[in-house]
Amino acid sequence: MAADLLTGAGDATTRVETYQVVQYLLEHFGRTFTAFVANTRSRSLPARWALAPSLPTHVTPTEDKVRRLRTAHTISTAIAAAENDRIAYAWLIAANPRLDGQTPAQLIRDDDVAPVVAAAKAFLEGTYNA
Repeated sequence: MAADLLTGAGDATTRVETYQVVQYLLEHFGRTFTAFVANTRSRSLPARWALAPSLPTHVTPTEDKVRRLRTAHTISTAIAAAENDRIAYAWLIAANPRLDGQTPAQLIRDDDVAPVVAAAKAFLEGTYNA
């Protein structure tokens, strides 16, 4: 079930435009979280990423930021589908014992995604090992 949720969320994330990924993250988790996970110092820049590309003030994030944003989207939508947005956000920002006390958001920001995916799968399965 957990693998199905993560795979489905990954497939769904792949099918949406980057600006829509950013819109989701901003709407559900706010600009501070979105800027943090993307690894940008600007809390206002994600709002420009979230604009439709046809708008004159739209800015396209760099590939490394897109990768982080899409990872956060995949993980958060999988957890939200099983639980809710509040739990997805709490899971992303809290120190996680499956990650040696690091936060999933920090690891995504650092491009250390594999342990986050394993921890999310363990969380969704209700198992204690990642």
